[in-house]
Amino acid sequence: MKEDNNLYHAEFINIDGNNIHRTAIVNDNVILGKGNIIGAYTVIGSNGEMRNVPFDGFKGKVIIGDNNVISEHVTIQTPFDEDAETKIGNDNIIMAHCHIGHDAVISDNTEICTTTIIAGYTTVEDGAKVKLGCVTRNRITIGKNAIVGMGSVVTKNVPAGKTVYGNPAK
Repeated sequence: MKEDNNLYHAEFINIDGNNIHRTAIVNDNVILGKGNIIGAYTVIGSNGEMRNVPFDGFKGKVIIGDNNVISEHVTIQTPFDEDAETKIGNDNIIMAHCHIGHDAVISDNTEICTTTIIAGYTTVEDGAKVKLGCVTRNRITIGKNAIVGMGSVVTKNVPAGKTVYGNPAK
């Protein structure tokens, strides 16, 4: 079977300097930088999940910087408050089947591995790596250059430069 080098490109549309898969959904409340790759069936800018909030009540923005790889089946949620933002910085890789909750901040040069859940209001600082299948609780910080080991459940802040793993992560 001959490899078709154009097949990959046929599935992606270049919009304002970003390669977005035809099946991805990027809502109107999303501001994209340049050079991003957004994979198949990814949804960016969907409503966050909060109790007692009307479906049409989510008014925040999702801000995504430059040169990020956001793989297949990733969800990135919108904040409730109009002046709030979910932020993805620059040069990150967010692997397949990840979830980034409302009001989360993913800084620069991070690695969010497959099937990881970053809860709402969580901050992942520059250079941090959150390995396969991790879950974070809401309102925590994973410090600069920290590593969260595979399958960990993060219930407390992770200091900069530290490695934690386990359930709960220590």
